Amino acid sequence: MLESPNQRNPAKTEETEAGEMDAQNAQSLRILVVEDEPRYLESTRLLLRHYGHAVTTAKDAAQARARLTGQDFDLVLLDLHLPDATGLTILNDMAPRLEQSMVIVVSGDTSIDSAIHALKAGAYDFLRKPYDPEELIKSLRNAARELALKRENREIQARLEHSEQWHRFLVNNSPDIIFTLDAEGRFSYLNDCVEGITGHSKTELIGQPWETLVLEAERETARWRMNERRTGERATRNFELLLQRRPTADSGDLAPPHVSVELSASGMYREEADGSRRYVGTYGVARDISERKKAEATITFQAYHDLLTGLPNRALFKDRLTQAIANARRHGLLLAVMFLDLDRFKSVNDTLGHLVGDELLQLTSQRLRHCLREGDTLARIGGDEFMLLLPHIRTRDNAAHIAEKILAALKTPFHLNSHELYISASIGIAIYPDDGITHETLIKHADIAMYCAKDQGRNDFRFFDSGLNQHLTGRMAVESDLRRGLQRGEFEMHYQPKVDTLHGSIIGMEALIRWHHPQRGLVQPDEFIPIAEDSGLIAPMSEWVLDTVCRQARIWHDQALPPTALAVNLPARHIEHPDFVDEFVRVLRDHRLEGRGIGIEITESTLMRDMEGSVHKLRQLSDMGVEISIDDFGTGYSSLSYLKRLPVHCLKIDRSFVHDLHSQDNGAPLVAGIAAMAKGLRLNLVAEGVETQAQLEFLRQIGCDAYQGYLFSQAVSADEATRMLRTHPPAINLH
Repeated sequence: MLESPNQRNPAKTEETEAGEMDAQNAQSLRILVVEDEPRYLESTRLLLRHYGHAVTTAKDAAQARARLTGQDFDLVLLDLHLPDATGLTILNDMAPRLEQSMVIVVSGDTSIDSAIHALKAGAYDFLRKPYDPEELIKSLRNAARELALKRENREIQARLEHSEQWHRFLVNNSPDIIFTLDAEGRFSYLNDCVEGITGHSKTELIGQPWETLVLEAERETARWRMNERRTGERATRNFELLLQRRPTADSGDLAPPHVSVELSASGMYREEADGSRRYVGTYGVARDISERKKAEATITFQAYHDLLTGLPNRALFKDRLTQAIANARRHGLLLAVMFLDLDRFKSVNDTLGHLVGDELLQLTSQRLRHCLREGDTLARIGGDEFMLLLPHIRTRDNAAHIAEKILAALKTPFHLNSHELYISASIGIAIYPDDGITHETLIKHADIAMYCAKDQGRNDFRFFDSGLNQHLTGRMAVESDLRRGLQRGEFEMHYQPKVDTLHGSIIGMEALIRWHHPQRGLVQPDEFIPIAEDSGLIAPMSEWVLDTVCRQARIWHDQALPPTALAVNLPARHIEHPDFVDEFVRVLRDHRLEGRGIGIEITESTLMRDMEGSVHKLRQLSDMGVEISIDDFGTGYSSLSYLKRLPVHCLKIDRSFVHDLHSQDNGAPLVAGIAAMAKGLRLNLVAEGVETQAQLEFLRQIGCDAYQGYLFSQAVSADEATRMLRTHPPAINLH
């Protein structure tokens, strides 16, 4: 819906301000708004009245006809889809009035045909819903100028109507080519406009056959149109053809070698003494429609191509695939459909921003093009997903060769804005006719095979086979079970102790979600959290987790257990919600808790998704006493700059670094470096995944404050965690 002027962003460009001043200072226009959607009708009326125009409204075609019959309007803003007729019907009814009024057509229809038909029917402009108010005002301003020019021209016509000078002025200053042919089809007259449009002077064309001006490939179809003998309704009207263009000093060598025109022609006859009529030649008008053809080509391109990469989009890919299937069926050929998804591309957007992500997609599409054969189709169907059509393959090995070529091409790093980026892809392949005989089936099966390639480690390709359907069915079943599990209360929280490295006492607990599936038993988070994130279930799940953890903190407080920090992991989607802080505070109040008893653990990638928003929200919670910890530190895009900006209290060393402390990889220097950095920034340090006494001894030596891991305890139920808190009371508190 349109915004009213008072709701719009006050930060305006100079162009916008200038446009508004122009519109406000211009003479008030009489405008008819024909719109069946009440909200659009009212918001448009208010917007136009704000700019001083007299606005009349109509909600259907019947009202519009009544208004047009009883009143004169300078401009009509016409919705294409009305309850009792189409906007094109109204536009056709207005054809005789288009010299006195301008029509701007609006529609939510995404079809390019609607725009093309509207423009051909005489509309001045076409706007697609939803449109920006500034876009409407700009189109309105241009239409007003065009209308003023038309009125000025009519005044000139009135002054010169009865004079010979008017006749010559009309013909020679017409924007259209006006010509006559003699009975043999040679040019006998041309106005001055012919040189500006075609580059040919009228003096060189006079006496030449009409074929001189028409493109050679068009001459056969144009023969009876240019050399028209018919008159009246049967004469040529609005026939499109191409004329030859000669490069001029103004147009340069880059101008196309032809110009598109719309031809109207009629035979000329002389009355003889005996009452018969003798054919003496042809009168014609050729209107330059090059700009309109460019606009139509642009609309067509945008409808069937991805604007970021210039590749075909889903609609064009399906069309080409359908044609390829028909050809393969007719000649008994094979073809392959590939579904390609870039691995972990989301992390690029989250950490480096969407501008870098868009540039990476453009460079990736260029590499993919170079891997294909002539006649293959590469399409971007959205986000980081591409589809490939390989017609005329001999065996499945041909498709495998292309897939291997693509994976090899992506191994070379991309260099963007001083960043060296590595990216890989997972590819699913479906073969016609073995894996399907329709475009829907082939795309679906290639998609299934791609997901299997991802599940098997990514950076690989996989052919579809019937067994893969079970994999997809299993994933869908988990999603359905997740929904039911949330409703039935099948989830519970377990708690893993954080243990002081020096005294061995519990100084905190990390809350971890577990799923008690009625058939599968206890399901670990790594099996269902990714599916919850993909399906959107992570939001209600996170709300339940926060409420449950706060309830448990209240229980321990009421049992007079020693104060213990209780930390909860929150996903990025939860933190990014605009009401996150208010909701967090509400849950604390519901359970009569202070912020000091609850902590939040977030990953580096979560922070990087919206750094500015994260800083503001986490600082609010930190001011309440909530402890902020960076989870899995060192596995993301670590940076001292964000650690300085954020109200961080604790770093948690990822378990992968702890595991390598005494391995051949020797992760000890890295862990020691993290410990030194934490001390320098006065941050607490917790190590995850501690399983041996040797690991614990090393952590003590480098000054690590606390640890988690099987050496002390795995995550346990709330009852067992309560028993631990009674037997291992904290000697030191991390706060």
